[in-house]
Amino acid sequence: MAKKHTIQISVQDEVVESLASRFPDLEDKAKLVSAVALLALTEWEEWFAGRLRPRSLSVLALERIKKIYSHMDLYAGRQVSRGVLFNRFNLPYGEAAYLERVFAELDQPSLKKRKLEEIRRALAEQLNEWRKDKNKRENQSFVIEVNKHGQQLLQSLLHAMKQDGLGIAPTENALAVRGYYNYTFSADEAESLVARVGEELRNAAR
Repeated sequence: MAKKHTIQISVQDEVVESLASRFPDLEDKAKLVSAVALLALTEWEEWFAGRLRPRSLSVLALERIKKIYSHMDLYAGRQVSRGVLFNRFNLPYGEAAYLERVFAELDQPSLKKRKLEEIRRALAEQLNEWRKDKNKRENQSFVIEVNKHGQQLLQSLLHAMKQDGLGIAPTENALAVRGYYNYTFSADEAESLVARVGEELRNAAR
């Protein structure tokens, strides 16, 4: 096992605050700064050793994003989002959209599974609360929010269900935040979709 070294560096407050503003959902600033410092140090070592020679800024950004979304103290297990790349990491919007597509294609099976689980969980939780409500309304609406990838998955599922004779026609609204959508279902539609997503997940696990 390779020996590890502990190093100590002094970082100005404005650098720490700037980094924290890029990852506002991570509360431990010390871990955050330590993780980014390790990524930077590793990148320079790879460059010196000739293992990292990106031919464009997009390729360099791809390598950096890959490491951010692989680091347990940063965004490991999360989906690469153009919103984060554009709004927090200051990548040009076109490049952010391109990189989002690249990562979606690289991680399509696990990304699809994770998104389907999110859709099923969001609807199932609302349905459970509704069933337990003694004063529940029969015309209750069930709303979920999805990004562009979730929208594509939903449209594919709804099309397949329609072909199977299940006429589901939820309301779709584009949100003010670019690339996000709301879908509104009736109780019957929500229950049918939860069942269909569960079936998709079971088939994928075989």
